[in-house]
Amino acid sequence: MASNEWFILITGITAYLIFFLLPKRFTRPQTLVMLLISVYFVSLFDYTLCIEPFNYYDVNDSGQHEPWDFLSHVMYAPFAYFFNYGYSLIKKRRWTAMIYILVWAVFSLFAEALSWHAKVYHYRNGYQMYYSLVVYLFVLSLTMLYHYCFIQSRADEVNPGPPAGLQDPSRFR
Repeated sequence: MASNEWFILITGITAYLIFFLLPKRFTRPQTLVMLLISVYFVSLFDYTLCIEPFNYYDVNDSGQHEPWDFLSHVMYAPFAYFFNYGYSLIKKRRWTAMIYILVWAVFSLFAEALSWHAKVYHYRNGYQMYYSLVVYLFVLSLTMLYHYCFIQSRADEVNPGPPAGLQDPSRFR
């Protein structure tokens, strides 16, 4: 096996092991949607940026789609769960979401750098790794929107807080 295949296996097994060991914070449907959203976004952007007219990089050993490409997409699925899991644990303030997204975008660039060194990605046509920052910011923002619309709002329905006039104003600083 090549270094890219080892990277996919080790990262995937480690991510799913952590995923299964973490205490459950979300319903099964919420968790399933998080995993599917992640696989969808990875596939969408990889296949969009890997084909004409862009053709910015190849995934794995060739420009042809192979089973390892699919496994690399599935490998990233738990990271959407980790993103939502971590966000559900921190105190929400006005700038928290933006800082959280930025931290995860930098983490994603670091993960992409590791993937590139393991030869999962092969850049071409002038593509630079930091171009991916725009994609990460977009995808993480959409994932955050999912969190607010389908996780946070459901938690508020199940555990309604105090009436609107009695909410803690420091929560919004």
